Amino acid sequence: MITASASVLVAVLVFVLNQRAQIRQERRQALLARVNSQLRELYGPLNALVEVNERIWEALRDSGLPGKADRSPSSVDSDWQRWRNQALRPANLQMRDLIVEHADLLIEPELPQALRDFCAHVTSLEIVLAAEADGVHERALIGHPGAPFVTYVREAFLHLKQEQQRLLAAVNRPREVRAKNS
Repeated sequence: MITASASVLVAVLVFVLNQRAQIRQERRQALLARVNSQLRELYGPLNALVEVNERIWEALRDSGLPGKADRSPSSVDSDWQRWRNQALRPANLQMRDLIVEHADLLIEPELPQALRDFCAHVTSLEIVLAAEADGVHERALIGHPGAPFVTYVREAFLHLKQEQQRLLAAVNRPREVRAKNS
């Protein structure tokens, strides 16, 4: 009688522990799916575009681009406008669109200030370009957020990549244990 009761108790305990392990595994897989989606649809492309724009921006500064204080709306520099309009602006538009279209994938519950400032800058630059088309030269109402934006994107991307690696290790660990026990 005691042996039968002990066997039933062990079987129930094993069942409960297996169910808990399975639930934890399913939660890790769901979290991994979310992190993968965040990286694939938002932070991965955003990070790549930021890195490309930063490389172009560094090269422009190194090539003698006048500093922000020395660039006035009235002195039109065709080289600067060409780089701004043909290289930096298209990537900025893509980044703004990624942020807006995939805001549900943000790490934070609300739009971070750096992203808000960046999107506002890109939109305000649209007004500047419309004014330039009319022959009026003015500065953007909202400046590019600069380092805070770049830092946010880089750190968020790195954080998610690290989380992805941690989750991949955790999701694959139970399979490795089962394979060793077989």
